[in-house]
Amino acid sequence: MNQLNKDSEHSRSELAAYRIDLKYNGQPFQGWQSQIDGTGVQDHLQKALSICLRHDVKVIGASRTDTGVHALHQVALFRSAVPYDARKWIKSLNGLLPSAIGIEDIQPADEHFHPIASSSEKIYRYLISSSIKRNPFLTAYAWEIHQGFDRERLRAELLSIVGTFDFSSFCAADSGAKTRTRTLHEISVFENRDLVEIWFRGEGFLKQMIRIVVGTALHLVMGKLDLKTMADVLAAKDRTKAGITAPGQGLTLMRISYEDRCTIDEIRQESAMGLTFLA
Repeated sequence: MNQLNKDSEHSRSELAAYRIDLKYNGQPFQGWQSQIDGTGVQDHLQKALSICLRHDVKVIGASRTDTGVHALHQVALFRSAVPYDARKWIKSLNGLLPSAIGIEDIQPADEHFHPIASSSEKIYRYLISSSIKRNPFLTAYAWEIHQGFDRERLRAELLSIVGTFDFSSFCAADSGAKTRTRTLHEISVFENRDLVEIWFRGEGFLKQMIRIVVGTALHLVMGKLDLKTMADVLAAKDRTKAGITAPGQGLTLMRISYEDRCTIDEIRQESAMGLTFLA
């Protein structure tokens, strides 16, 4: 019996749990979740871990980012009976993975730790560029709309949906969520010349929720929606009353918090004022 089969026969009780922190440029991938053709970030991570540890490895991710969506901080869980060696594992994985995925840290996890259930909140950022010029260095990381809009009204409309609500209007129609009630703790809008950063901090988000919120708010302030306010759209509890789903490349998962909750301002400062991935 080869080593691969031997290791795969370890019982769950013999397998130690490990938390892996990683980041990725989402452009080359079909989102986080495993795909039939192996193009999800999860697929690449499982393949690299299986080669590194010489047994089949399955990972559970904290957030199922969509196609093209980036992550400055994603958290996943895997199990292995191989003796722990963080330095060796990180070096090996970063050599095996596509260059668009980077391993930040690997640490032993508590037996009860779960990337999704144990998280307390997530912080996302959406970037919009209103410049009439094309910036090839921004194309993969921002929604370039090439026209101006009322930024103060955008801020006011977004702030009107902070709180605990039924966000059905801002949820993908094919979502399997049992409840569409979610809590948004904080939304902040920052301006830097032609760039607008929209930050969201909440306990959890529905499928495509942030992208639909951004697309709806932008179209609303541009007068492209029948309803006049975000509050009206929210109250409708109807996806067809909201606007478009903003493109995936403008969205980045910035932080997943467990016991270490942070404010948007704190995370923005850590990430070089929110304008770079070199955090």
